[in-house]
Amino acid sequence: MFSSVLKLLTHRPFAFSVTVFFTVLFLSTVFISHDFNRIRENIKHQAFVDLLTLGARLEGEINAHLVVLRGLKAEVAINPDITQSEFQLLVDEFLQTQLSIRHLALAPDLIVTNIHPSEGNGKALGLNYREHPDQLTAVLSAIEQKDIVLTGPVDLVQGGSALIARIPVFIGKERDQLWGIISGVIDDQNLFQRAGIDKRLWGLDIAIRGRDGSGQEGAVFYGDSSTFHPDAVTVDVVLPTGRWQMAAYTDGGWQVTGSQVKTYWLIALLISLATAMAAYLIAKNYREKLEAIETANYRANYDVLTGLSNRYHFNQQLKLMIQEHRRHRQIFALFFIDLDYFKEVNDNWGHPAGDTLLKQFAGRMTGIVRSDDLVARLAGDEFVIVLKDLESATQAELLAEKLQLELGEPYFIDGQYLSVTHSLGIAMYPDDGVDMEQLLQNADRAMYEAKRAGKNRIFFFNEGLSQEVKRHVQVHNEILEGIRTGQFEVYLQPIMELGLLSTNKCEALVRWFHPKKGLVSPAEFIPIAEQTGAIRALGEWILDEVGFLSERLTQAGLDIQISVNRSVAEFYPKDAAQRWMEIISKHEVPYDKVVFEITESLLMDGGDSQLDKINRLRDQGIAFSIDDFGTGYSAINYLRHYPVDYLKIDRSFVTDLLEDEQDRTLVEVIIKMGQTLGIKVVAEGVEDQAQLDVLKAFGCDFVQGFYLGKPMPFDQFLEFLEQERTVLLADS
Repeated sequence: MFSSVLKLLTHRPFAFSVTVFFTVLFLSTVFISHDFNRIRENIKHQAFVDLLTLGARLEGEINAHLVVLRGLKAEVAINPDITQSEFQLLVDEFLQTQLSIRHLALAPDLIVTNIHPSEGNGKALGLNYREHPDQLTAVLSAIEQKDIVLTGPVDLVQGGSALIARIPVFIGKERDQLWGIISGVIDDQNLFQRAGIDKRLWGLDIAIRGRDGSGQEGAVFYGDSSTFHPDAVTVDVVLPTGRWQMAAYTDGGWQVTGSQVKTYWLIALLISLATAMAAYLIAKNYREKLEAIETANYRANYDVLTGLSNRYHFNQQLKLMIQEHRRHRQIFALFFIDLDYFKEVNDNWGHPAGDTLLKQFAGRMTGIVRSDDLVARLAGDEFVIVLKDLESATQAELLAEKLQLELGEPYFIDGQYLSVTHSLGIAMYPDDGVDMEQLLQNADRAMYEAKRAGKNRIFFFNEGLSQEVKRHVQVHNEILEGIRTGQFEVYLQPIMELGLLSTNKCEALVRWFHPKKGLVSPAEFIPIAEQTGAIRALGEWILDEVGFLSERLTQAGLDIQISVNRSVAEFYPKDAAQRWMEIISKHEVPYDKVVFEITESLLMDGGDSQLDKINRLRDQGIAFSIDDFGTGYSAINYLRHYPVDYLKIDRSFVTDLLEDEQDRTLVEVIIKMGQTLGIKVVAEGVEDQAQLDVLKAFGCDFVQGFYLGKPMPFDQFLEFLEQERTVLLADS
């Protein structure tokens, strides 16, 4: 760097010095501008301090004048029958201080009877405030506030303007009987002079607004309205009721003096001449090197036309992604995309149109995928997308269909619309390859198979996987269609409380009556719905239906708690808990009428966010039950930490309860643990009286199974409850 400096100084010292001079001068301009702003703020602050002092003086003068009214009020309260002569003596005594009061008036029962001095004010005698709406408002305000109300300034008939102060007088032992009003007319111009206020002070324009104490919303009555500039300084002048606002401003704003400007610029010129050359050289060298590095890095990693990652950068990112997904045992999808008939676009429309198409195509892709997914242009019209952290290949198929739909929309290029399609090949990690080369090769093969099949197609590399994914996507779409067209129905299966031998709970189970397939088993469509995300829409529909059925049960006079299954996938959205509570509240169903059945996996692997949702729902009264307890985890070690109310013993243990000693022991242990921890236990899969007797002997709280009742439509469930009630009444 030092040798470069010497070279520049040696070859063109004069030109270099001139350049550096103006650069440093520019920086000096920024500094001077900042310092001028500081000076302006100081000037403005000093103006504010002066205005604050002025406002305090004005408040003092106003209060000094209002003391007269307060003193007169005290005299009248003592002597309500005051005569004119007594009133004159009092007023003369009060006015000896040379205040700005023009005259004072007494208005017992709101009718003016006394005025002093009376010269020029005779017409006011006998004035009834009740007959003058323009004055009655202020009078009533003073009575209501029991304090002085200062109105005006108003223009006087005899010339000039004045403020009118009115104070109510109350008499009686409790001072609760209104005697009348005392009013005083104050010469506002004289008042302002006494306070030292002028329309031009210290080189500033002074103005006041807030007629009748209306504050900053009121009219300007002193000075010019232009003084209330957005950059003016303002202070409030507090009145007994209401306030004025006083402003100070100067023509042209808060400016620095000419001598200060000259001094600053002289110093800036001297500093620029003394230091510019070395500072400019360091900055220029650093900037040029940094720009060169950034340009080189960008060209090495990104495609200049589309701004996407190029082949080199993509390969580096894909290697890191493979390592990460291998470590966490996750899957991802690699899309290989090639435009159909792109050569014809270049031949018929020209290469500039082809470039525009590629840029718009790339922009649409980045707008569709997630921000942390990887999008790259490998060459020409070949693109790749990597979808991270997938749960199944079905998710890749769904996004591929979305890409095909949205990327197939016409493109507006050179004033015309151009429609193009693309062929897309998909390879799944790790099933279709465990390294970069294999994945790219297999995705590329799948893309060419899509082209050979007629273009504008989506092909998975693995045909078996492709068929499974297509079936899942079809079921996914049929589930959503089934929700819209009413193909689903909620059945209820009774749950008996053994201590009472009566049904006070039930489980909601969904049934799908497909128009073509007939009754579809939940074992066929629930796992697919959980993989594709359709379970969230289906789960909300079920909860809404449960709310409706619970409402009907309550109307029928039945106190039944309904259990609803919630899968892990339904807890993923951040607003899941809030949405569920809104659905239940819509039907005006108490939260404690609902039980959410979850699996152990949600509690074991769900993380703090899922537990937070569960605790929030439980705080509202919704109970939680662990379904299929004992089948998935060593839950016994963690049971005391679970935020649950019920355990459901899996039917596999109950089925062999009588024959398998190990299952029998395990069921007994689970029931005893529940009793110890205060958690109710439900045994499902009860199919005969012998199983029921054993569970009752163990102290099980609730039982469920075909022996008691199969899942049934709502109307049959009502009949079941009625029959049970009849039997119980007969036994009693």
